[in-house]
Amino acid sequence: MILIPSEASVRRSVAGKRPVLLACLPLLLALSTVFVFGHDLRSHLERSSDHSMLTYHKMAIAANLSLDHNFLMFYRQTLDAEGKPSYDLYNRFPIGGYVLIALAILPFGDDLAAQLYAARTLMLLCFAATALLAYLSLCRLTRQPWIAASATLMAFSSFYCLFYGDMVSDETGIDLLGAMLTFHGMVLFVQAGRFRQLLVKTCIALLMGWHVYALLLPFIALGLVRECRRARLVPFKQKVALLIRSRYVLLGLVALLVGLAVLTFNFANEYVALKGEKSLVELPSFQSMVRRTGVEPDVRLDWGSFLLGQFSRIGGMTTPYFLLPALGVLRPPESYVPLSVGVGLGVFVACVFGVCVTRPRILWATLVLFGFCWALPMRHNVKSLAHAFESVFYIGLPLVFFSLILLGVSQRFRSSPPPSLSVGSVGVAMIVFVLSCFQMSHLYAPDAAQRLKVVLSDFTAIRRLTADEPLPFFVPFSTPPDLMWENINYYLSRRIISNHSLTAEGFTIMPDRLDTDALLTPQNGRIFLYDSKGLLEMYRQAY
Repeated sequence: MILIPSEASVRRSVAGKRPVLLACLPLLLALSTVFVFGHDLRSHLERSSDHSMLTYHKMAIAANLSLDHNFLMFYRQTLDAEGKPSYDLYNRFPIGGYVLIALAILPFGDDLAAQLYAARTLMLLCFAATALLAYLSLCRLTRQPWIAASATLMAFSSFYCLFYGDMVSDETGIDLLGAMLTFHGMVLFVQAGRFRQLLVKTCIALLMGWHVYALLLPFIALGLVRECRRARLVPFKQKVALLIRSRYVLLGLVALLVGLAVLTFNFANEYVALKGEKSLVELPSFQSMVRRTGVEPDVRLDWGSFLLGQFSRIGGMTTPYFLLPALGVLRPPESYVPLSVGVGLGVFVACVFGVCVTRPRILWATLVLFGFCWALPMRHNVKSLAHAFESVFYIGLPLVFFSLILLGVSQRFRSSPPPSLSVGSVGVAMIVFVLSCFQMSHLYAPDAAQRLKVVLSDFTAIRRLTADEPLPFFVPFSTPPDLMWENINYYLSRRIISNHSLTAEGFTIMPDRLDTDALLTPQNGRIFLYDSKGLLEMYRQAY
């Protein structure tokens, strides 16, 4: 049995600051390698991946944020056949994550490559901050900083963590950071009674994303069960009164009110943008929420396939990425489902057993249930392979799993484990993490960098040339893949796109170089800007 000190003893004797800082140094050193190996325009912005699609999509939303549109979240402005402008809205998430991305790219004007670099740096900083918060939480839970550092590095060395670590999205790096910030608040509340800081951290997290609710749900439910057990000898009426006044109930009410306030702002903003033409239940964001939660599912859910997929993702979250190429696998979840399902199921069973023999159970159990409390309500959305990034929210399971293994090893010694064992575990974890980062940097072909740089350079020139021109753009293509709408929405953010026809007043963008005076960017390499009026005149003369 793994014995972790009781809460009372934790309050009396929490690990000193010096061991925590010493163990933090190798953790930070290892985390710095994500900036070294994974930070160029080639890695993970390959055209066919959900990573690149979501990166461009979220970048467009952040770039379009402005006071002129009351901070409405939209990814494209279009003109219909009658010349009427409209918005493609994305107003169902908290604005906090998009504000952070917008602030990161703000200093770089129309330099698209610099904007991408800045936004991805922000995501990597969020990734490192999330790991650091996980480490600090495990330090208090295990009271052994070296074990906490080792478990954190092992848990964050998976394919999903490293692949999606620099994806520009509020739904991964920023949202997960908020959830881990809240968990750290939970640890301090349970062990030291610091409730106000938990409320503050929860409110901050809810401005960054909705996944924190998946963390609050098991924590509040288990906390109320805990309160009921403590008051089991109290008369029923008094017990009800105690539960109503419970801090767990107050936490839930505050979280609910903050979430409703955020949604009210979003829906009101969307209603105004659509000029009151649609009711609340007809708003695009409301309809999207209905689809995502499965209230009106498009297809019947195959529960067997869904659960196998989730255990496969848990297996992928627990397996360090540098091991996968040795198994002939480059990226989950499609390639090694049977192996991954077995690993995931074993990890889940081990964690459930570990929760039963560790204290405080409420915190360990909250980590174990975190991912499931999001996946089950959002099952119609999470099941899609296009949403493989949702796997990162199973991070609680590998954190618990590796912590329990290392604690079990340390329990083999009657006294505290020898320093060589503690330092050695961190050394192994560092090697695993660094090798995984290095392996991830070789996932895609090197020529992807050059292709992307040319397109970014071309569109940067287009944006600078048309900076003072409010005229619409006509884009008569949706291919090749690196010129799909997700990309173009970002490249032409804050500009109006005409989807229907070539208009006399405006600009035209094509991947073809035409011999005409209407060409405005003769120095570009792949993407060319034309004056639409001159282009129409050329077509009239030719045909």
